[in-house]
Amino acid sequence: MKVTHSILVVGLAWLLQSCYPNFTDMPLEQVLNERVPATYTIAQVKNEFLTSPTNRFSAYQIKSNEPVVIEGIITSDDNAGNIYKYIVVQEEGDNPQAIRISIDAGSMSGIYPVGQRVSVTLNDMWIGSYGQSPQIGTYYYNVEKSREEPGRLPKVLADQKLVPYGLPDPKAIVPKEMTIAEIRASGSELYHQLVIIKNATFTGKGANYGKPATITDAEKIFAPPTNGVGYPQSREITDGTGSIFIATSEYARFANKKLPTGTGDIVALVGWYNDKDENIDPTKIYHQLTIRSLSDLTGFTFPE
Repeated sequence: MKVTHSILVVGLAWLLQSCYPNFTDMPLEQVLNERVPATYTIAQVKNEFLTSPTNRFSAYQIKSNEPVVIEGIITSDDNAGNIYKYIVVQEEGDNPQAIRISIDAGSMSGIYPVGQRVSVTLNDMWIGSYGQSPQIGTYYYNVEKSREEPGRLPKVLADQKLVPYGLPDPKAIVPKEMTIAEIRASGSELYHQLVIIKNATFTGKGANYGKPATITDAEKIFAPPTNGVGYPQSREITDGTGSIFIATSEYARFANKKLPTGTGDIVALVGWYNDKDENIDPTKIYHQLTIRSLSDLTGFTFPE
């Protein structure tokens, strides 16, 4: 029986390598993992365990006598350096939601590539708000800021809680087409979801406390250096229905690339960040879009 099982495994490995050239980058045991069926939707997890969703920063442990399991597909990609130590899991099907899971390890796309399906057992993990944006991780107390917030899961714990199964299927991911006005009018159910904005342009402006601001020609790149501070740089885009910011890390491989000209389509993860305002200021833009790489921008012209 063991011989037969070994032959089947070797045969499956050969078949997958033949059909999927990148299969050699994936552990065989990951492909053979069994799916853990979901017992909760992401919306249900937030409703039940995120006690104060409007708090700017918070952390709550997910405690239950029953399995708390969510399922989804990976939409994040850290290969271009604009995503760091987290993954995004988005549900499939009707009315999906998405959640960010912070993990204390880099190069996560080697384990959780775009299109990888994953089951996540959330029992004893923590959910909280970071800048009013829900995240899953571990407990962290920020001594400098005197506040509780979600921290990064140790890699060894993430390996126990997350079960990737099957081969990645990037074609299964279809970004939701939305206008900027629709994004800004949506609620927290849209946070972390992958969207596509059609016929957008970069205005050449940055941001100053949530409002568009004029920047110098030298600053008209995705993310100028911050002298080690490390905060994302915001650049305004518009599509005729409103404006919103694309936020880029200075450590992204395209950080020093000049902003594109012309009109094009933008695929991005929807974020939200409010670390200061007790009440939402309608004159500010709190949404932050994250592009995974320059391939998320199509139709634009990139200056040399």
